Amino acid sequence: MATLPSPGIADKGFVSTNPELAAIDASVRWPVLICFLTAVHWMVVGTFLLVYASSLTHPQDSVPGLGLFVDLSDYCSFFTYGHVWPAALDSLVYGWASTAGMGLAIWLLARTCRSLVRAPGVLVTGIVFWNVGVAVGLTGIFLGGSSSVELLEFPEYASWILWLAYVLMAISAVLTFLGRKPGHDHLAQSWVLVALFAFPWLYAAGSTLLGTRLQAPSSALDPNASASWSFSLPGSGVVQELIGSWYVHGIYTLWLAPLALGVLYYLIPKMSGINIEYSSKAKAAFWSWIVLAPWTAVHDLVGGPFPADTVTVGLILSGLIFIPVTLIGLNLVGTAIDGENRQGHHGGVVFPFLTLAAVIFVVAGASEQLLSIRSINQVLRFTMFRECNTFLWVYGFFSFTAFGAMYYIVPRLLDFGWRSALLIRIHYYASVYGILLVLAMLGFGGIMQGFTLENPDPRVTIVTADEVAVSFYIGTTLCLSLISIGNGIFALHLGWMLLDWLRQQVRRSRLASEILFEPYVEEAPAKNSEEVSV
Repeated sequence: MATLPSPGIADKGFVSTNPELAAIDASVRWPVLICFLTAVHWMVVGTFLLVYASSLTHPQDSVPGLGLFVDLSDYCSFFTYGHVWPAALDSLVYGWASTAGMGLAIWLLARTCRSLVRAPGVLVTGIVFWNVGVAVGLTGIFLGGSSSVELLEFPEYASWILWLAYVLMAISAVLTFLGRKPGHDHLAQSWVLVALFAFPWLYAAGSTLLGTRLQAPSSALDPNASASWSFSLPGSGVVQELIGSWYVHGIYTLWLAPLALGVLYYLIPKMSGINIEYSSKAKAAFWSWIVLAPWTAVHDLVGGPFPADTVTVGLILSGLIFIPVTLIGLNLVGTAIDGENRQGHHGGVVFPFLTLAAVIFVVAGASEQLLSIRSINQVLRFTMFRECNTFLWVYGFFSFTAFGAMYYIVPRLLDFGWRSALLIRIHYYASVYGILLVLAMLGFGGIMQGFTLENPDPRVTIVTADEVAVSFYIGTTLCLSLISIGNGIFALHLGWMLLDWLRQQVRRSRLASEILFEPYVEEAPAKNSEEVSV
């Protein structure tokens, strides 16, 4: 595990010495900061809800204090597991990861295109509407308006708000790219553009095909009532599982992963001071990922009511995911290791986060590879290992990339440093040990749970498997609590930094106004000594 050097704490000196880059950072300052601030807010909310949901998976007296959550769920139907878990996952995916990802995309496109952000007012409006949509969607889930489709639980009215917001944000991002200066093309732009075009495609298809509206004929409920129409959209029945798996894996591999990979392909060589290792394979890695990543959805269909040859072909293509994962790992992990060996931890707090993100990407790809093996999939498909896979993408890979990028970007937007080296260290180690322990608990617990379920002994039942999993769920709750502490400290540190920056700006403005508007008083001529003596 990478160690954390002492980060520099300063009030100035972070703005690029290149006037062009400094102007670009100034143009994206407020849109990106609003994205980051709101994203961190949803991260804290989602983490809290995740600890809440995890505490409902084991006896209430297992962890002191967390039994209050169970008591609240018993007396208030709004806070049952069926409401809290989807709210936590959607808060992390759409509130934290998607909002932070848009901020990273805006900053990265402006930087690599050498272009000032276009239509900043439209962009800020889109960001505000996006957060309103997330808030409305979470409220709808708690009020019972969930669609019960994974990652599409938001009610229809909230989805329309998200649609409007995304269109506004995407218009600004695309205009920024189209306004790029000639000769300023970068591989990171390709990853970001893939994400920007993949999300509306995924969300449109998922919302349309899985937004099933079934209405029972009135005659079935009341024989005396006139019959009414009932209909369902194409994603109903058996096909729903196929489309649902495709959508969930698409959000992870075609939306969040490309956003994070674009940041890594830009920042890792920049921070390490060397070119990408095996750069000739970078384009092959890009195209093979785009082609093969969507097929990872097929491993969720093993054992389902689908043609065996269709599932087999899908598993073969899903298993080829090791090709882009290996190539990307050589590019990013190889560059990070080489840069570390040559120059050490010169990247401060940023470089360890980015290096770990690249390593976790390889681990997440290996997890997808394991689930593509039919015999392994049959053991793990109905266990907590699937939650481990989700945590690898959202909490492991994307979050570590976002943390490292924020530690790099925010000081350059404000020309103001982070306030406390101690808080940075606590956040880093709480995040690292927390996520590693969560992955160990869910991964190993899923394997134990799967072997228990596959035990041919008739005395071994689903209850036995649940008893095996309880201790791992308890451990997961404790580890999630550690992650929540780290995330809370990061949120407080970011708020402290912004308050200090605002206080300094107010002080400078006040001093400038005093100098500019201070009344001029003409000094009286000095009297000579004779006049004084008289």
